[in-house]
Amino acid sequence: MKITLERLRYKGTFNKQGYKELPNGNVVNTNEKLFDFWYGYYKQSLSQSVSSNAFDFLKDKVTIIARHDDYFVQAMSDTSYTITLPKPNSKTYHVASINPDYEVNGYDTIVLSAVGTTTTGTGTTSNG
Repeated sequence: MKITLERLRYKGTFNKQGYKELPNGNVVNTNEKLFDFWYGYYKQSLSQSVSSNAFDFLKDKVTIIARHDDYFVQAMSDTSYTITLPKPNSKTYHVASINPDYEVNGYDTIVLSAVGTTTTGTGTTSNG
């Protein structure tokens, strides 16, 4: 599949999770914006998806393509980094896996996993 700049039609936000202590002593989670980036959706055929992933792995996942950035690679092993996408997938995600392209003007294929959802042993998804 040839990837061109025209495919990057959506704007996402790369964040760093942190916390803030309020004057009353309560601590709240924060999402500090590091930068915006342009991305496009990456579509696989069902046979490609099944051969590369189990069905449970595909739940609450979104696959995108974006210009290469080392932050995406770093986010694979550091869950304090999150990515926020606009509608229709307006959730916060962690990087579940990445296929980085280190070439000049390379594009990364990134699989995002929704934050706060877990797949139970019965195959159901719950918010936790």
